[in-house]
Amino acid sequence: MLKRIKLEPRIIGFFLPALVVLVLGTAQAEFPKTLRTIALEKYALSAKPSDEKDFATLAAFLTSKAKGDKEKAWCIYRWVTDRISYNVEALLTKMPGENSAESVFKSRVCVCEGYSRLFLKLCSEAGLETVKVVGIARSGSKDDKGVPSIESHAWNAIKLDGKWEFVDSTWGSGSVDKKAFVKNFDPQFFMIPPEQIRFTHFPEDSKWQLIEQTITKEEFDKQPLLRPGFFKLGFTAANLSKAAKNPSFAGFPELFEVAGTKIKVIDAPLNVKLKAGQVFKVSIESADISKVVVLVNEKPILYIPRQGAIFTSLVKPPVGSLLIAVEKSNEKNQFSYLLKYRVE
Repeated sequence: MLKRIKLEPRIIGFFLPALVVLVLGTAQAEFPKTLRTIALEKYALSAKPSDEKDFATLAAFLTSKAKGDKEKAWCIYRWVTDRISYNVEALLTKMPGENSAESVFKSRVCVCEGYSRLFLKLCSEAGLETVKVVGIARSGSKDDKGVPSIESHAWNAIKLDGKWEFVDSTWGSGSVDKKAFVKNFDPQFFMIPPEQIRFTHFPEDSKWQLIEQTITKEEFDKQPLLRPGFFKLGFTAANLSKAAKNPSFAGFPELFEVAGTKIKVIDAPLNVKLKAGQVFKVSIESADISKVVVLVNEKPILYIPRQGAIFTSLVKPPVGSLLIAVEKSNEKNQFSYLLKYRVE
């Protein structure tokens, strides 16, 4: 019996017409994690009360070590996502409270409106052209009736080195678990590509879609439901769109995000519904995991062999609930669910 780490479920996409295995492309061009950006992050988080006495002082401190617009914005994003917490009480009571940049700077709690206003204020103080974007967003979750949860939302667009980019400090700071805010910094919401954010964010003003062929609200609603963690595994917006258009598409498998790991799915079926006895390929690359196992009805049927940092095998599943789970290198004999399908 495998011991499973409890993880927050995320919705992710796969697709299988007849039997098609898709080789996935490159994920989003995330702000690179280098020794320099790590050092900038550490510096931004080192701000003391004396560095935070007002907006101008803080903006000057945060950007003093930065070279160029992207590094300036990165330091501000990192500070905001660390120092500000989501106002869960406001969420539960549907009373947003005070969310001006000034009040958030003082209270350190707010909803998305406050995150976007504070980020805007600090960026403006740093001489960065920034706007607040308002609209709706869906995180990939559903209510008890299976209806996607859609909420009003606010985020930012910022011009970096002459190009507009998207930043969502709210989503980058953490998440709400029942009645508590769980701080969990996520860099993927800094410089979000327009072709990816279109699946989760819909602005009131279509110009802030920043895509050549804008979509309508109806088209936004019809898009496959997914959570942003999807793109961390190497899936691209183009692959997702192509998969969802196939007549055999039945929805995306469920994704369980494995904290503290960098995992790339090279090959995988792209449909939540698989056909019993039909062979498909699984190929996963990661230096952070030591084992990959396939389970049906929570019983192991296959340990996928490893070559270097890549785990690859053909899978011929029987009927049941199919799970792909991984063992992190530093957690022996504890397996975390990664992907979940149903085999009929």
